[in-house]
Amino acid sequence: MKKKLKVLHIASFIGNVGDNANHKGASRLRDWYIDFEFEITKKEIREFYWREWIFNSDEFIQEANQYDLLMIGGGNYFELWVKDSATGTSIDLSIETLKKIETPIIFYSLGCDLGQGVPPENIDKFKSFLDYTTNDSHYFISVRNDGALLNIKSLYGQRYDQKISEIPDGGFFTSTENVEHFEIEKGKKNIVINIAGDMPEVRFPNSLDKISYDTFKTNFAKMIEELSEEYKDNLNVIFIPHIFRDLKTIYDVMDEMNDKIRRNCIKVAPYLIGDRGHDYIFSLYSQSDLVLGMRFHSNVCGYALKKNVIGLLNYIQIENLYKDIGSNEFIEVNKKDFHNELKAKVIDHLSNEEKYSRLSEEVIKELQNRAKNEYEKLNKWLQENFGGDKNE
Repeated sequence: MKKKLKVLHIASFIGNVGDNANHKGASRLRDWYIDFEFEITKKEIREFYWREWIFNSDEFIQEANQYDLLMIGGGNYFELWVKDSATGTSIDLSIETLKKIETPIIFYSLGCDLGQGVPPENIDKFKSFLDYTTNDSHYFISVRNDGALLNIKSLYGQRYDQKISEIPDGGFFTSTENVEHFEIEKGKKNIVINIAGDMPEVRFPNSLDKISYDTFKTNFAKMIEELSEEYKDNLNVIFIPHIFRDLKTIYDVMDEMNDKIRRNCIKVAPYLIGDRGHDYIFSLYSQSDLVLGMRFHSNVCGYALKKNVIGLLNYIQIENLYKDIGSNEFIEVNKKDFHNELKAKVIDHLSNEEKYSRLSEEVIKELQNRAKNEYEKLNKWLQENFGGDKNE
């Protein structure tokens, strides 16, 4: 019998189906590699964004101290653009507050994203936070494999070498049972596509070597039209929103299409959130012939389900992800004439589906080995903090 720990888990549970995949996969990793059973109480991180809860408050300190363990993440919560935060990140925990929380804390598989800018003062704030937490066995600090560790090194050099664990995102280990979907057309080539609707000014800066959003939507629609002509009546495209903002981008691309193709070849999956949303959406992924993913978890979960995946790169995080997994199966979609290159890659992937599905399987096998190694460190930390007779 595993020792049970009461865990307060702060993360996103109702924001993005990719987050739910992250938690489901992380739960499977705990079952495989941890000698403790986590009895989790969920606390939605948006309650802190909405100011319903405040990290640096007596109320939160008292709440945290009622549990054996506090776990924050996974998620992109070490992004360094956040103003008026003690750490410069979404996790606004001052050192004074940390000293009052008696409960050990896991900062679990977090993204450290520099893509939205880094005010100089936040570099110093985050350094103070990391200096304190990485030198105290009360805390376990881990980041995910999206370039987070390299970003930290770019800011602080070797200061935190061997002090921060890199745990592959839990989404790489999610699973789902297939159900029958109206969106899937048997006997056709089913392509699921996620195109992101947030940060358009970052994704499409319209600079000297980058295209505008308007050019993207026109050329992406053109690429689908040309694929439809290539495959005649044998193509079925399913757009899948992960957050509500994706719906606008889906509409904008569809609005550029020939009406006949739009009516005969295109479907849009529902916008869903939570665990049930995860099961529905990723069952669609699982039954597809090809995944085109712009969002982090659309790529991650495509690999998790051992699918044929092409990354749509217009944000540094996705480039870092593909570097980490050692794959070149992505296309930059914010450069001129991307649609011809993408069309050629889609045709290649559909013609060699088994080859690219095997690639995904090999990626997951390697990531599971890496996760196992990092979970051995986490398990050792848990044993050091909870190795006595507490909860027995």
